[in-house]
Amino acid sequence: MINTEQVPNSVKPFKNGNSLAFRISKNDREHLQMDTTTEFEKIVSPDGKEITFRKLEAARPNILEIANSLYDQHADLMKRLEKL
Repeated sequence: MINTEQVPNSVKPFKNGNSLAFRISKNDREHLQMDTTTEFEKIVSPDGKEITFRKLEAARPNILEIANSLYDQHADLMKRLEKL
């Protein structure tokens, strides 16, 4: 749980090339358990006054292993589907 007393109430953007950016403090990165590979979904409110970034959960790293296992378990079905 984030200690809201340690989170600043406001931040200012800074120039980053041709864009503006916000800094994410080390403390915030640790609370979010994020690094440069973490992906976020950006949600803009209809009135354009609020932007929310929601952390996306990482896909299961063993998805290929699961898919191969399912394929092997249903090999006869897969062979029939190939002929369609």
